[in-house]
Amino acid sequence: MSSFIVRPSNTDKDPFRVKLTAVSMLSLKLKSGDTCELQSIDFEEHDQKKKKNKKKLAIAWEASGAGMKDTIVQTSKLLQEVYGFKLGDKILVSRSTHAVQDSAVISIEHLGTPSLSEEDKHFWEKYARLSIPGVDECLVETQRLRFRTGIQVTEFVVRDIGDSESLIGRVTKDTRFRIRAPNEDGSEVVETVKQVEFQPVSLGGVHDAIRQVQDIIGRICRPVVKRHFRLYRPVQGVLLYGSKGTGKTAFISALGQAGWTAVTEWKPGTQLKGTNGSEPQLVVVPTRYLSRKDSNGGSSSSVVVGELDKLFEQVRDFPVLVVGEVRHPNDVEQALRSEGKFAAEIELPIPSAQQRKEILLALRGGDSVPDDALVQEMADRTHGYVGADLYALVRRTLEIASDRSESVPSVPNNIRSLGGENQKQINGIEDMASLTLNENEDTANASSTQTEDVQLALRPTSTDLDEALRQIRPSALQEIFLETPNVHWTDIGGNHEIKRQLRNAVERPLKFSSRMAKLGLQPKKGVLLYGPPGCSKTLLVRALATEAGLNFLAVKGAELISMYVGESERATREVFRKARAASPSIIFFDEIDAIASRGRSGSDLNVLTTLLNEMDGFEELKNVLVVAATNKPMNIDPALMRPGRFDNVVYIGPPDLEARKEIFQKRLQRIGDGYRPEISLDEDTDEFARAAAGFSGAEVVAICQTAGEFAFDDDRDVIVAEDIRRAIESTPKSITADMLFEFESWNSARMR
Repeated sequence: MSSFIVRPSNTDKDPFRVKLTAVSMLSLKLKSGDTCELQSIDFEEHDQKKKKNKKKLAIAWEASGAGMKDTIVQTSKLLQEVYGFKLGDKILVSRSTHAVQDSAVISIEHLGTPSLSEEDKHFWEKYARLSIPGVDECLVETQRLRFRTGIQVTEFVVRDIGDSESLIGRVTKDTRFRIRAPNEDGSEVVETVKQVEFQPVSLGGVHDAIRQVQDIIGRICRPVVKRHFRLYRPVQGVLLYGSKGTGKTAFISALGQAGWTAVTEWKPGTQLKGTNGSEPQLVVVPTRYLSRKDSNGGSSSSVVVGELDKLFEQVRDFPVLVVGEVRHPNDVEQALRSEGKFAAEIELPIPSAQQRKEILLALRGGDSVPDDALVQEMADRTHGYVGADLYALVRRTLEIASDRSESVPSVPNNIRSLGGENQKQINGIEDMASLTLNENEDTANASSTQTEDVQLALRPTSTDLDEALRQIRPSALQEIFLETPNVHWTDIGGNHEIKRQLRNAVERPLKFSSRMAKLGLQPKKGVLLYGPPGCSKTLLVRALATEAGLNFLAVKGAELISMYVGESERATREVFRKARAASPSIIFFDEIDAIASRGRSGSDLNVLTTLLNEMDGFEELKNVLVVAATNKPMNIDPALMRPGRFDNVVYIGPPDLEARKEIFQKRLQRIGDGYRPEISLDEDTDEFARAAAGFSGAEVVAICQTAGEFAFDDDRDVIVAEDIRRAIESTPKSITADMLFEFESWNSARMR
């Protein structure tokens, strides 16, 4: 018995002949036409079980021609398929005393549906008897037969050749064929497969992905599927994809603990050992081998694709799952995303509020900190946060709570006996105090009591969460034009109707989605604010994002313009991609006329087209509100004004009398004793508001600033009414009657 390397035969004629050199034939004491036995080295034990200890026989034949090495055995593609050999495998070849027998009866099974009638069975049995002898010298169990009648092809598989010792039998003119049912007694014994239980409790918010992977594992470990591995190939490659921090690595780590016989981290050149039909294995392909680009910026496909092809070919017919992770499927070479390779692509999406709660509960585990109320608040306030962000947020919240607790002194036990008001004060301190454990406790009871005190002391609050949220931002919004607004509706004077419209555009889809669906209402996609400069357009949008608790992306139109070809379009797409990932969110385009003006050409037109496609293209803009502001609405391309893009067009004009009075009151109340009323604050601000008719909101704020400078110049620490009057007289108006008329004319033309 000697080992040989499997190589392809130069002809498919006589497929069960294996060709060896003259030297090899001599060493094995074989001559052409003798029967030889083949055995796989890597999977010998499994092969013997799988084939009921039947021998894999072939006809030895001396190879013609020169140049063939003595370590090579040439085999046909059919022989490789039915015996489970692969090119490059090492197999054992030995002389066999068991000759290939003439088969008296060969049992075949019909592949496909519907099942054959008795009449059809008789037809195909006779057809096989007449057509196969003289065409196929031998047949092997599991070999597929294709019979063509006209344009129709009917397929069968050989189930039994009538020899209890070998898998191969010779077909003669006396051989009869019998078609049997798939579940007929005497059919192939299917060995059971060790079951893999993938039911992770440490993963939250990914139920859909878990279910999909469970289904895939179930199929490759299911005996009825395994019985037809050669005919039906289940999915054996899973590609997990999703944004940074969505839990891909944690998912694969949990998958690796599901009870596989072996878990292998793959690299080029890896050869799996011990693979067999009853022991499921997991193969993890690192991201660096899946990326289209290698570390030097070049393509790694030429190095990796061929190796991964070999991997999938090696695991074929065995219960092996191959899994990898990437940010996006397009990062993977297209050749690896085909059937037979990474055929299943499963997304781990940005979690919803309910999924965030599940993740937080999974992070908390069996602890009671943070409590359920704070967990719910975290879930509600963390739009766009992924698993990694939530972990960082919980950690930072607990750190802040711990630091706060440490800053409060512990309460000595001997003071606990005090009563009355002192006891109330002590109780208040204890609620926040972090009691230090004594490392040298004398008794276990003392240790237990102090441990409970520490747990009670570490109570993170909403205030701690507020501070943590300011420090931990969603991964999806990193490295982008991000602002965290801290403006509220109460900071803006007047504009009550406009505030209501903006609130409705944001709050209705989030709070009343089911009610809107019943009425057939679609959420607003865009709001365009236009009007003279300084009239609180930007301030209104900041307040909207703050009050609604949404992620806020602020972009000036001019920032998207680049001299490099295609860069402006890429930047625009990136803004929308980040907003989708962090939804619900608001994109605010200030000075949108810089990128969306009518009559543009070249690269400017491409930016406008990109903007239109992102707002109303094939990919739905869900839970993302686009708000834009401009001082020149007449320059904006009309294509942006139709429904489905900027649904609401809102005019933000100069503040009216009430709004100007509110602005004066808010500014003067903010400085407190820094303003000395002449009559009363209410009457003074009423006078100032009337005198400031025609000024914008920004100019009213500037008037208050100028009044403070007048007081400073006069060496006073308080502002008086005369300072305000002087400031009003010295401040020029930027809003003209012609400007207001132009806005009114544009709006009238738009409404026609």
